[in-house]
Amino acid sequence: MVKKASHLTAREYEIMKILWNSEKPMIISDILALTQTVAKNSLHPMINNLMKRKYIKVVGNIKVAKTYCRMYAPAITVDEYAAQQLNDLFSDTNKSFDVASFLSYLTKRGRKKTDDVFINEMEKFIESYKNENNIY
Repeated sequence: MVKKASHLTAREYEIMKILWNSEKPMIISDILALTQTVAKNSLHPMINNLMKRKYIKVVGNIKVAKTYCRMYAPAITVDEYAAQQLNDLFSDTNKSFDVASFLSYLTKRGRKKTDDVFINEMEKFIESYKNENNIY
């Protein structure tokens, strides 16, 4: 069964996209200013839920006017989230993940990298994987 706890709702995903796209930690008012669908009264509970589920973390405090505000940052990268979703998708089926089909899809669909950059990244990954797992 796919784990419901690892799936983000559309509004949670919107918050995560805002944080993933930010160059620096954000406070609630920054997030609220950039969201299209999350109401002010809903944001705090959503932030707390995302923290509980380890998607975001508090990385500090900043003084705003006379009070201190928490600064939030992602605790998981967008790549880690995508891998988690892919793993969840295959964990409940009798099908195994076909790496070759997945890589073929990536090389043919909307990739922003040139072929030589993509191949170089894959070669580095394979070499690193071999070294980490003592494969020669």
